[in-house]
Amino acid sequence: MIAESGAPDVRMMRKLIVITGGWGLLAAGTILMVAPVPVPLVGTIPVLAGAAILSANSKPFRRRIQRLRHRFAFFSHWLERFLHRAPKLVKVMIRRTRPHALHRHARMKRRTV
Repeated sequence: MIAESGAPDVRMMRKLIVITGGWGLLAAGTILMVAPVPVPLVGTIPVLAGAAILSANSKPFRRRIQRLRHRFAFFSHWLERFLHRAPKLVKVMIRRTRPHALHRHARMKRRTV
């Protein structure tokens, strides 16, 4: 039986394990992308899965992806084109990291200057 003070520790440990797994998938996918394997783009699946896991569990990672999509329009367009074929977890990541808020903020900044 878990005491009341131990419950947050269990949640923190679970979140740490999930985030570590997400980083592991991201690293494995990156290594597979540059490895000379016979299947082209085999590393994109673990990269997208790792990014989806991290964006669901880490607000700084989600904001970083959002800033990348704001800065590099080709990356954002590529993700949007992939949206209809993606698994549900990746679809949620793509929708949650849309850079619309950053575009709006940039427009507001330009207006005041």
